[in-house]
Amino acid sequence: MKNLYPKIKFVYSLPYNRMLAEYENEKFKEEKFFKEVKNYIKKIESRWNKVSDSVCLALQEIVKNKWREKEIKCYVVKYCKYSGISLPLTLRMEKDLDLAIETLIHELTHIIVSYNFKKYIEIKQKLERRFPKENSWVIRHIYINFIELQSLKKLFNQKFIDKILKRNLSLKGGRAWKIVLREEKNLKKIFEI
Repeated sequence: MKNLYPKIKFVYSLPYNRMLAEYENEKFKEEKFFKEVKNYIKKIESRWNKVSDSVCLALQEIVKNKWREKEIKCYVVKYCKYSGISLPLTLRMEKDLDLAIETLIHELTHIIVSYNFKKYIEIKQKLERRFPKENSWVIRHIYINFIELQSLKKLFNQKFIDKILKRNLSLKGGRAWKIVLREEKNLKKIFEI
């Protein structure tokens, strides 16, 4: 049977880990990092494989874009300013695997949205008119976080969602999350979901 969704291949890259550790002014310990990241990859891979197809299906249905890749490499790193990056797909090690899974969903949302740049620009313009005082980072994340919230509601229980929201509302992206939660019904109309 043909796999309809991309396989996330968790990988370790010594040069990438070294670069990010140095960028964060952390001492790079090659053997220690290798062992830690490899052990973490086993844990996150096991957890991710339980929800992978469901997450990819939910994102595809909500965004209305089909996945293009058969495999996406996800670089697992010990240090990074951000919990995740969409390109190259990067996941910082988190003690709490729930938070890591949510970060991965968030970054995959960025990836699938990027497939239809014209649609994204139209939505961005609608959001700029609706929220003229918000900066471009918040505008972009209103759309991404809205999609992520819809997928979380399809796939996870309220306890999981509350845990994710509690963390995200306290971060830099908290402003976009607050808008999404306050304006969810209106945003459904804007995004035609």
